[in-house]
Amino acid sequence: MVTGSPLIHAWRFNGAGGGTSLTWSDIHMTSAAKQQPFWLHMNRNSETASQWIQNNSEVDTNAVKALLASETRPRCTRFKEGAVLLLRSVNENKGHDFHDMVALRLWVDASGIVSLRGRRMFFIDEIYRALKEGNGPKTPVELLVILLERLTFRMEPILEHMRSQLEELETNILEGRDPFDARRDGPQIRQQLGRLRVAAVAMRRYLSPQKEAITRLMNEEFAWIGMEHKSRLLEVVNETTRHMEDLDEIRDTAGIIQDSVANSITEGLNDLLFKLTMMSAFFMPLSFVVGWFGSNVSGLYLNADSAWFPTQHGFTLEGLLLVAIGLIEVWVFKKLKWL
Repeated sequence: MVTGSPLIHAWRFNGAGGGTSLTWSDIHMTSAAKQQPFWLHMNRNSETASQWIQNNSEVDTNAVKALLASETRPRCTRFKEGAVLLLRSVNENKGHDFHDMVALRLWVDASGIVSLRGRRMFFIDEIYRALKEGNGPKTPVELLVILLERLTFRMEPILEHMRSQLEELETNILEGRDPFDARRDGPQIRQQLGRLRVAAVAMRRYLSPQKEAITRLMNEEFAWIGMEHKSRLLEVVNETTRHMEDLDEIRDTAGIIQDSVANSITEGLNDLLFKLTMMSAFFMPLSFVVGWFGSNVSGLYLNADSAWFPTQHGFTLEGLLLVAIGLIEVWVFKKLKWL
C-alpha cells in the first residue's frame, strides 16, 4: 500500500444542494456515522485511509474486505441495509489508455457514502465543485445516482471518438484502394484496427458486469432508494446497454475491416506475382532464341563465317525474329486473357 493523503473530498449534506466541507481532522478518530449525511471520498493508495476504514468507519467487516481488495470486478453486494458497489470508469488521465479503466469502490447506506479511488476521476471533482457552489446533490442517494450517471455518460465521447476512427479507416479501405497502397499502408492500418478491437474488448469486459451490478442495486429493496432514483438508475442501465452494443459493433466492424485489409494485401501480392510471372513467361522464348543463335559467338547461325546460313544481316534478322515472337506472345496472352 502506497502512503499518500488519505482524504480527497469530504462533505456533509445540508439537504439543499450544498453543505459543509470536512477535513481529515474532522473525521479522524471518529466514526463516519457522526458526520451523517456524509460523503467521504478517499485515496485507496493511502495506508492511513485503509486503517481508518477498517477501524473507524463502522462499515461491515466483509464489506471492508471487498472495498480494499487489490483486484476488483464490477459487482453489487448487499450487507444488511448497506451495499458495496464496485464500478469502472474510463481513464481520462494523461499518459494512460482510456480503456485502462479505473476502479471506483463505494460503500452506500442511508447515512452516507464512502468512496475510494486509486487514480483521479474528473467527474467526481465536478460533483464536488457543484456541492461547493450549492447546486449539487441534496442527499447521499442522489449523489450515488449522479455518480452512476456521470460515470456512464462519460463513456459517450470515447465511443464517439472510436466510431469516428473506425469510419475513417472504413472509408479508406472499403472504397477501392490501389494494391500498392494496401501493401504499403496495410501494417499501420492493421495496428490501428487492432488497438480499437483491444479497447472495445477491454471496455466490454467491464461494462457487462457493471450493468448487472447497477441492475441489482436498482432491484434491491432499500428504504433509502426511492422510485425516482430507481427510474434514473434504469436510464443508466439502458445507457450502459447501448454502450455495450456500440462496443460490439466497433469490435465486429474492426474485424471486418481487418479482413478487408488482409484481402487487399493478398490481392496486391498476387497481382505482383502475376506480373512477375508474365514478365518471365514473355522473356523466356526471347532468351531461348538469343541463346540459341549466339549472336556474339563466331561460327554459329546467322554469322558471316557461319557454316549454316552465312549472312551479313544476321543481327537484323534475329532482331526481326525476336519482334515477331514478342508480337505472337502478346496475341496469345490476350487470347488467354492474361493481359
